[in-house]
Amino acid sequence: MAKRKATLNDVAHKAGVSASTVSRYMKGQLNLRPDTERKIVDAISSEGYVRPSSRSRSAQSESPGGTIGVVVPEVGNDYFSRIADRVVAAAESNGYSVLVASTSNNSRRQLDYVRLLTSLGVDGLVYLGNYASNAALAAEVAADFPVVVVDEQLSGIPSVDTVLVDDYAGAYQAVTYLGSLGHARIAFVGGPAWLHSVQERMRGWRDALTRSGADADDQLVLNGTFSEEFGAASLSHILATTRNPTAVFAASDTIALGLMAAARRLGMSVPKDLSIVGFDDVPAASLVTPRLTTVHTPVGQMASTAVTMLIERLDGSRRAATSRVTSVSLVVGESAASPQVSM
Repeated sequence: MAKRKATLNDVAHKAGVSASTVSRYMKGQLNLRPDTERKIVDAISSEGYVRPSSRSRSAQSESPGGTIGVVVPEVGNDYFSRIADRVVAAAESNGYSVLVASTSNNSRRQLDYVRLLTSLGVDGLVYLGNYASNAALAAEVAADFPVVVVDEQLSGIPSVDTVLVDDYAGAYQAVTYLGSLGHARIAFVGGPAWLHSVQERMRGWRDALTRSGADADDQLVLNGTFSEEFGAASLSHILATTRNPTAVFAASDTIALGLMAAARRLGMSVPKDLSIVGFDDVPAASLVTPRLTTVHTPVGQMASTAVTMLIERLDGSRRAATSRVTSVSLVVGESAASPQVSM
């Protein structure tokens, strides 16, 4: 039986480094300490690793610029899939091919796919996460692997380039708008409470309520997942609470659309019985009836910024890690109106 060919992972394991470190060293993209370099050279020799020829590598990828890996929480979520699509378009326009991996909102997969993509020899990563941390990603950043984090600020990770949404400003605009319509009881329905983006949207919601004179502590707060199912399920809690919300600020359009669907099934009128405002401005927001009032997030700008920042790293930029915050704007639809009940 023919002996199995050694892989990049075999060399990395033998040398006690990451596969991405071996890959970048062999491409001449990384200067290592002499002792680390010696470990890799010895591992290559002892494992009998043969680097694929340039012809076989070009057969795998026709892109002369290299390959970028993209990790997303869920391709079925319109918001994340749109960002991934724009990243692919921006990368390809700059001569890079792209490998996309969806973690399906699984905490284990978010680690596994970072390791998988780096072991496959991608040149850099664009990472969109739905968890507050990622140990595998932190290890790659610490090893000076090019990474740009999009949409979420992570904890427990060295300084890294990020592209964020102005979550606070978007929530503040949305809730201020509801307050201008006369709403003082505005529920918050959002994603996982540990996410920085959710915390910032809640902070904007709270500050807008306080500035309008409403009691932010006497409002209904529901946290769950960024899904239509959670949005639909939250309606029963909204109707059962003694706080009697007349409006809901949903921290994502996906949640808002679920809420609206559940309201239709119960024969409720939006916005007559309940005003709803979302966040993200996904395409479906303008297709439902009534048209959803939402906060527009320019995903194309976010994606192109992320790819530009990553390419700067791939081209050898040694600048300090940078955080770019993308501005948002309120898009007024028909899902919010003045409350029809006594305040």
